[in-house]
Amino acid sequence: MMSDYAIVLTTFTSSEQAKPIIDEIIKSKLAACAQEINIKSHYVWNEEYCHDNEVLVLFKTRKTLYGELEKKLKELHPYETPEIIMLDISDGYLGYLTWINKQTKEL
Repeated sequence: MMSDYAIVLTTFTSSEQAKPIIDEIIKSKLAACAQEINIKSHYVWNEEYCHDNEVLVLFKTRKTLYGELEKKLKELHPYETPEIIMLDISDGYLGYLTWINKQTKEL
């Protein structure tokens, strides 16, 4: 079953850095909730190999809000090139998906 819902991923250097941005996204109803996970990232930036502790944030939202959510994240995010990736939710518990719908704004 196809759904209208998505998870949007982004990363921050810390929970403290992420919190005001998460708060803004939730208060503006661009996502129903956000979850934080501590991760270790390995990547090349400006031709230098890096490995950093980061916080991965998963926003639960509707696909129709992705453009506005991406714009807000780019505006608020401290990274020069932030990771902002949308993953489709192909299916899920209807009660939870209905809750996401109720917690996010209408276009």
